[in-house]
Amino acid sequence: MTYTGLLLRESLLDDGILATLTVTKTEVWRDIPGRAAFQPADWTGIWFSGDAAEAEAVAQRLSAALDPRWYCNLMTQEHTRVIYGGRVFCYPRGDAAGRAAAQAHGRAMGIPERQLDWGEAYP
Repeated sequence: MTYTGLLLRESLLDDGILATLTVTKTEVWRDIPGRAAFQPADWTGIWFSGDAAEAEAVAQRLSAALDPRWYCNLMTQEHTRVIYGGRVFCYPRGDAAGRAAAQAHGRAMGIPERQLDWGEAYP
């Protein structure tokens, strides 16, 4: 069993976390529409994966490395983890109440609504 995740380099307060992840793909997106005033125009998407047994520990390390106004996500076959700086939401994939709680936190942090649309599909 594995986990997969996606984070944005620009969301990191400490990019040393990248050395601890198995990065599977990197992509740059230019001139992001609808971004918040605190977000830069260009973002670097970083996909990563690993052993599902390590998912919670990885989520906690990411939470310590992220700016609280950003999030990343990590999924296993059973769970979605939405990771904010200082806070991790973990819920069964597809659980509407768990998703709503994670989205509400994002809104409270000032994340634009259109960015609170993470997918639930597991690869």
